[in-house]
Amino acid sequence: MHAYTLDPAALLGRGGESEVYAVDAERVLRVYKAGAPGDYIARRAEFYASLQKQQPPFELPYVLESGLLDGRIYTIERRMRGSDFATVLPTLSGAQRERALTSYLHTAGRIGTLTFPEQPFGELLAPGEALQHTSWPAFLWARLQQTFSRSRRHLVRDVPRIDDVTEHVRAELKTLDGFGRKSLVHGDYFPGNCYIDAALEVYGVGDFGYTTVVGDARMDLAGAVAYLEVVDGYRAEDTAFLMALLAEWYGGDIARWIDLYRLYYSFYFSDCIDADPRTYRWCVRNLSAAT
Repeated sequence: MHAYTLDPAALLGRGGESEVYAVDAERVLRVYKAGAPGDYIARRAEFYASLQKQQPPFELPYVLESGLLDGRIYTIERRMRGSDFATVLPTLSGAQRERALTSYLHTAGRIGTLTFPEQPFGELLAPGEALQHTSWPAFLWARLQQTFSRSRRHLVRDVPRIDDVTEHVRAELKTLDGFGRKSLVHGDYFPGNCYIDAALEVYGVGDFGYTTVVGDARMDLAGAVAYLEVVDGYRAEDTAFLMALLAEWYGGDIARWIDLYRLYYSFYFSDCIDADPRTYRWCVRNLSAAT
């Protein structure tokens, strides 16, 4: 039985669900917040193992063991090489920055090559009862309504004509009736969940979790562009560069779906005014720009 300690000097990162500490060159210690549901953490470990069977075109974390530490659930996971992209991005400029951003966007597209044809559309790892549906747009509308019911009183105050934005999103979702390809969607694909090597290639993706769904792979392309805006070191020209790449790779119509999923995510994360004011302001900016 191993004894692990929470050494502040070994802290590698802190997110909404957990803190990650270095153990050695090969392993990290992930300690979940108090009260984290054990079944959710176990399902995530099983999920990573199931993804490995599909031979993903990127590296994934791998859970080696789990237990309790100071009353909190922990996992020991394989340590990803290199660095998280959020740490590296602010240091890059010119051709190096473009190389890294190109790889980052390319990896976002590769997530959707993993498919779940037998699964319903919807949540894979959400704590509690997963929201799922036989229709992709119906799932998205139901999920949007869940968050909007909690954030509505703030959005009504902060976003002009928020009801018009809601109806616009609903109308756009209806055009997805009949959508059938069931791809893996990370749902929180941004530089902090990507691993980059010395050659500036984004080779790994981590922190699949409550945002992860079976659905439209274009959602992670939208996340790659939109979430970048709340990362330290972001530059406005990064968005223009990524959108130009998307048009080159997927055609000009991709911009419509990037815009739709940007608005969806802006509703999805909008109940964070107290926990994450920076993200809430990002949600308000996106929703206000659509009015």
